[in-house]
Amino acid sequence: MSDESHAANETSGSLGSGAGTSMRFGDVSYAMLVEALGPVEVLHAPPRQALRFSWYASIPSTGGAPKGEGRRNALFLCHEEVARNLLANHPGCFCVVLVDGSQPPEWIAAGSLRNRVVAIRQNKRFYFYDSLLQSLFVNNLVWENEMDRVVYNHGRIDRLISLSEETMGNFVCVTDTGYNLIAYSRGIEPPGEGFRHLVDNNCYDRCEVAEIEGKVLAAAGEKTQLVICEPDERHPYPTLHYPVFIDNAYLFHVVLACTQGSLACQQDLFLKFVKRVVAIASEFWNTTVNLESPWHRVLIGLIDGEPMTEDYLEAQLSKTAVPASRQFRLLYLPFSSRKPFSERSLVLEASKNLNQGLVYPFMYQGSLLVLEHTASSDDAALSGNGVQRDIEEHLHRPFDMVAGASQVFFDIEDLEQAYQQATTAYAMRGPLKNEHEALNGSADIACFPFEHVLKYYILTEGHDADLVEYSFGHSILKRLAEEDKAAGTDLVRMIWVYLNNGRNATETSKLIHVHRNTVLYHIGRLEKRFDISFDSPLLRSRMMLDYHRLLLEGDI
Repeated sequence: MSDESHAANETSGSLGSGAGTSMRFGDVSYAMLVEALGPVEVLHAPPRQALRFSWYASIPSTGGAPKGEGRRNALFLCHEEVARNLLANHPGCFCVVLVDGSQPPEWIAAGSLRNRVVAIRQNKRFYFYDSLLQSLFVNNLVWENEMDRVVYNHGRIDRLISLSEETMGNFVCVTDTGYNLIAYSRGIEPPGEGFRHLVDNNCYDRCEVAEIEGKVLAAAGEKTQLVICEPDERHPYPTLHYPVFIDNAYLFHVVLACTQGSLACQQDLFLKFVKRVVAIASEFWNTTVNLESPWHRVLIGLIDGEPMTEDYLEAQLSKTAVPASRQFRLLYLPFSSRKPFSERSLVLEASKNLNQGLVYPFMYQGSLLVLEHTASSDDAALSGNGVQRDIEEHLHRPFDMVAGASQVFFDIEDLEQAYQQATTAYAMRGPLKNEHEALNGSADIACFPFEHVLKYYILTEGHDADLVEYSFGHSILKRLAEEDKAAGTDLVRMIWVYLNNGRNATETSKLIHVHRNTVLYHIGRLEKRFDISFDSPLLRSRMMLDYHRLLLEGDI
């Protein structure tokens, strides 16, 4: 039986008379095709193309092109006459053309179709080339399916590597953000001193770390993207690097040492591989780190300003402690991209101990948010001093975490404004650190409350006037002014005189015509009620700012 007849008997698909194989596959790149044609004599191949093939068909007959084959991303194996008709009638196809002579036909070499054709010299039977290309597509499909099965079954990265050793044929390793070895190609000898040190010691040496940080991470920034490092004295071969970021967190670093095979092909194979690594990393992050409160999505919706009906919000909140809560404070704790993944998990667990456990920690845009809440009507329950001490103990000293904090608020629907306050406080921590250092001799602060950042914020160009209005409306002094109006008292005026007279109780008593002990009593009572100290310059500067706002509004 001729090879043409043999191929025709293996037909699957609808190519018509004289057809060979026709199959739907996964994703094969042009670089992979060129690599697979290594055993044959290639007469013509266009420069590297950004082509990917998901269909393969072979046409052993020389009688002309089949009808109805207009699929895009299709690769055909055929003879010259068939190829010319296919290319003319189907702009989306690409052909591997079998040529009898030792030179590519003139219509290929000089024509407009040259970038859609690979020409090879036919010195073997047709089915040899058909089998070669079928193997390329089938093996790729099997490999991708096996990797997908690992991901689907919540498998490990080292399993992905072992499945990929034969296909990629090069050494691959995965490290964490501390450059500690997680997994590597156990069936392939580590190439070069750097990778041998990694395998022997389970971590990169200092020179390798400096090279990765100086070349790779500097090029990638804080984004997941492929970085190619050219050969140098330390690595006489190209290396492909892929830093993996999930929710802006730097989790893993994947490297392939390209000691064999074309760089273009290895790059395409490597990207298929790291796609699955990222999937495993994402699942690991979401299940291990990404804390979700029972109403996580509601919180996110409130921050994003999504419209919610009162009935929906009430129904969601009824499942939580929120209906009984009277006070809230939001903490914003961004992770450094270099903080080890294992430590992030510990931070998240430690955050549950804040505010005696009355918290809802959750992830938002790569940062940890902690909603503190309390059913207590005690004004000191969520005081700035208390929050500062709490974060210092549980997060700052053990993990060097720093928080921005909103003011206390009383309506969960104000979460959007609270988020703005907390993130702004963190972003503007610089001037507050300088002020703290000038006052205390140290700039080491665990928490930056928005109440002390407001004075700097209103001086910034383009500040949000609505946020400023909201912030003044939720100050201690504003609450006291409202209480004075309701009770007919004049406590706000007493504090104003007390602050303007250098906290001198005697002078204050003379000016407001009350006994000195009365002034001291009210001052002490306020300090205890709100857990504040009038000895704090930060408190006094914020109160003076609030006073000027009240004077401007005519409220005092």
